[in-house]
Amino acid sequence: MVHDHEVLLFLLLGVSVALIIISSILLKTSLKYYRALKALLATKTPSIKKPRKRYVVFSLICEGDVSRNSLEKAVMEKIAEYYGQSLLHKASPYIVFFDEKTRRGVIRVTHLYVNHVIAAIGFIKNIGGKKCIVIPIRTTGTLKKAREYFAKKL
Repeated sequence: MVHDHEVLLFLLLGVSVALIIISSILLKTSLKYYRALKALLATKTPSIKKPRKRYVVFSLICEGDVSRNSLEKAVMEKIAEYYGQSLLHKASPYIVFFDEKTRRGVIRVTHLYVNHVIAAIGFIKNIGGKKCIVIPIRTTGTLKKAREYFAKKL
């Protein structure tokens, strides 16, 4: 004969085993979510860096005299022609200085688009109706170095 307290003991034992199984399942899933959340928080968001400036020193071979404005216009038109207005805006080329006597100058451009600008100025054949060739000499990271190359006799 089975006594009431033995039945109660078996019931309690069954309930405790069921609770252990349920708690282990819950612990396993909560650990999975914890690890996933930890991995999400551990990954760094990519930082947006400020675009750096590069300076392209160039020389100009031309039939006649060329003004800074006509040169700047030709550079902008060539970049827009080959790469579009969007890249022209992103590259933001600017002629820092241009000496009309020696026909040398420096173009400031965003570091990501230096190669695009160099390629585009290499395709310039006419400036203000005069046959011209723009020859990139050197790319530097500082204006001081660009002025050193600008001053050198080549």
